[in-house]
Amino acid sequence: MDSKIALISAGGECSIERDILKGNYNYIIGVDSGVSHLYRMFFHPTHLVGDFDSISSKDLERAKKDNATFFELDQDKNKTDLEAAFELAIKLSSNEIILIGGEKGEIDQLFSIFLLCSSYSEKIQITWKKKDYSIHFQNEITFKIESGKIFSIIPITDLKNIVIKGAKWDILNKNIKFGSSEALRNESIGEVITIEIEDGIAAIAIMT
Repeated sequence: MDSKIALISAGGECSIERDILKGNYNYIIGVDSGVSHLYRMFFHPTHLVGDFDSISSKDLERAKKDNATFFELDQDKNKTDLEAAFELAIKLSSNEIILIGGEKGEIDQLFSIFLLCSSYSEKIQITWKKKDYSIHFQNEITFKIESGKIFSIIPITDLKNIVIKGAKWDILNKNIKFGSSEALRNESIGEVITIEIEDGIAAIAIMT
């Protein structure tokens, strides 16, 4: 099965630059005012999701000229615009979501995005990218990284049989409880880090 990647841009602040977002995207989804981040980086949205209460009239008209598909939501909905965008990406048979935006909001909004990514990671691979770090919501990852870079594994649930290779503190088939700080602030010693988690939900934060 061919891999399909959806780039989703949420509202709020967005520190990331275009050169960090390498690769090709099958779908480019703007979440209400988050479409402005896409246009700043010269991306053209394929879809717009939201109740469109915060998008500028300029971006709205531009998206219409780009022939983006609109999914307008009721303002009294019982889910966030971002959750609706995740559902759309899955409906479009995406295998992976790259999320940008949603930074420096109110504390409840930040926790909501983090937990939303955690919840949907059981259905689809999600990476929340920011300028200085990225958070990977998946249980098996191999990545290239410069020596001396910091990364953390944040247990969202109890984690079973964690394996970390290529780090200052390697781990081999160890269980880590929810809330434990044992796998925080590890450090790369080579150019490739491998992380495997047999069971459980984790967020892997990598400083870039």
